[in-house]
Amino acid sequence: MLNAIGSKVDLSDGEASDYHYLVADLLESKTVLQMREYTHHGDTTCFQHCLNVSYYNYKVCRFFSLNERAGARAGLLHDLFLYDWHTYKRPKGERLHGFTHAKAALRNVRENFYVSDLESDMIEKHMFPLNITALPKYRETLVIVLVDKYCGLLETVIPRLKKLSSLFVKIGAGFGKASAK
Repeated sequence: MLNAIGSKVDLSDGEASDYHYLVADLLESKTVLQMREYTHHGDTTCFQHCLNVSYYNYKVCRFFSLNERAGARAGLLHDLFLYDWHTYKRPKGERLHGFTHAKAALRNVRENFYVSDLESDMIEKHMFPLNITALPKYRETLVIVLVDKYCGLLETVIPRLKKLSSLFVKIGAGFGKASAK
């Protein structure tokens, strides 16, 4: 079962999902599935992060009557850089991952898939405002900028909050035992 963070919708079910219809070919692609091999945010793989962004991009674009197909497809492809950025040894003079991966992803996407100008803009500029020179051209690009940041936040903060919560439960249980004596 494929689902986006915080969603119970099975995105692998073509019968029940308009979303699945728009991205089925990408979900079957060996290139896209390679993203499962790389950790992205916290314990989240690059594939899961892109699935999260793709699904919520689709939902937001659909809600605002924007191009939901482009939202879904660009979301699934926006981080197709295919390396572990945590351990990547960049050549001298190369900028940090946050500044370079959008162009690397777009290059990989264009080598493997057809993408429209809209989808290209969304992939290339999803790191705005970090990449301040790459200004979003479309409303859908602004959506992916915001959804990407939102999903990244969920993927990094929620697991940490759960760990913190379990720590407080353990500490609380320890106090309970001490006061029972």
